[in-house]
Amino acid sequence: MRAVKNWTVLGAAVAATALVAACSSSGGTTTTSSTAGGASTPAAGGSSTSSGGSTTKAGKIVYIPGLTGNPFYNTVSCGAGTEAKAKGVDFEYLGSPTFDVQKQTAVVQQVTLTKPGAILISVTDPKAMEAPLKAAKDKGIKIITIDGDLADTSVGISNIQSDSLAGGKLAGIAMAQAVGKKGTVLPIDNSTGFVPSKQRTDGFAAGVKSVSPDITVLPVQYSNNDPAKAASFVQQAAAAHPDLVGVFGAETNNTQGALTGVREAGKQNKIKVTGYDTSDPIVTALKQGQLLGVVVQNPRGEGVQGVDSALAAMQGQSVPRNQAADALFVTPATVNSDKAKSYIYDVNCKIQ
Repeated sequence: MRAVKNWTVLGAAVAATALVAACSSSGGTTTTSSTAGGASTPAAGGSSTSSGGSTTKAGKIVYIPGLTGNPFYNTVSCGAGTEAKAKGVDFEYLGSPTFDVQKQTAVVQQVTLTKPGAILISVTDPKAMEAPLKAAKDKGIKIITIDGDLADTSVGISNIQSDSLAGGKLAGIAMAQAVGKKGTVLPIDNSTGFVPSKQRTDGFAAGVKSVSPDITVLPVQYSNNDPAKAASFVQQAAAAHPDLVGVFGAETNNTQGALTGVREAGKQNKIKVTGYDTSDPIVTALKQGQLLGVVVQNPRGEGVQGVDSALAAMQGQSVPRNQAADALFVTPATVNSDKAKSYIYDVNCKIQ
């Protein structure tokens, strides 16, 4: 049975639902930190750092992100590292600076050789990452996925996600209400084949239609995580559809690209933008009222859940197969609230 979670909507009269699933991605540099043990070895061309602590009998926990330098993944790491430090267990954050299956596979293989007690991982591909993670599992390493399950759910003992379908629906409802229940809207995603992202765009379309069947939702455009391409999609759609009134960015870079595209098209007062996940530019845009709102997951909380689940599993305790993570819909009116600040991602966060 899948876990059920509560969604909180800040500053928007939007109905919320609950269930399980979500994701994020962008670029940056490799960072590795640990609460104990000696220096770590960098992977896939990255660098590493470590800090002192004490090891328990439970063994080390390693978090492997989709890529390093990304606000969402870095904040997961901070939540996980802080919890590991509090529980007295070694923790390491190790990954590639690019979102790439082969590079993540190399990191998993390297970590497997060190035989940690558990691997927390945000997979780059739900099918391609099965084999290297199964090899780790066969070595007795507990596998917990964060922000996206494997296609073969028998490999991981648990998956921790927020509900992408529900989050997308929140964004769609807010959009439809803000544009006066008429016009044309454009969803932009990274690529086909990634379930959480598709759930976001599906949820967005469902949310729009639940408010007004008169709004036209254009086919999803795919940017391959390129904000410049997302911006060009907006400009093209604005030129082809004079009634374009809204754009939904299913990921950080697409939201940022949408904002650029609206500005370059000279449509700031006509086209609304809403999105998923945060970055410093997105938070700035919210504070300046340039964004209608964004769905913000709770990466710190997911990191804490991951470490607690790993420790339980390593100690022979049962762990729920599917674990829900909550999220907020943050608006310009609520972006400065304490609640929103506790969820907003921070690429420069530190283990406390």
